[in-house]
Amino acid sequence: MTGLLRYQLFLSIGILFVGLWKAGITRLSTIQKALSSTLSIDPNTTKIFVIYLPIWVILLLGIYALCSVLYKVATFGDCPDAAVELNAQIEEAKQKLTKQGFKF
Repeated sequence: MTGLLRYQLFLSIGILFVGLWKAGITRLSTIQKALSSTLSIDPNTTKIFVIYLPIWVILLLGIYALCSVLYKVATFGDCPDAAVELNAQIEEAKQKLTKQGFKF
């Protein structure tokens, strides 16, 4: 899936997920029988899980987004060269504005 834009990738994965979820809803009784016989999972638990799966996915995506933003903020690197350049630009702007009559 290279060459796709980020929204195209997200949209294609979303459509695939919705299609699989819809197939799981339509074949819910088969899934319940298979999981109850092989893994001895309660059919009601399976039903709740399959029906609310999109909500779980949205919650997990939100948690992932929050954690990735917090990680990027925590590991954000300093740029001392950029800070010096920015301070020089600020001083230059102050001098130009002082010549135009502004007071700082």
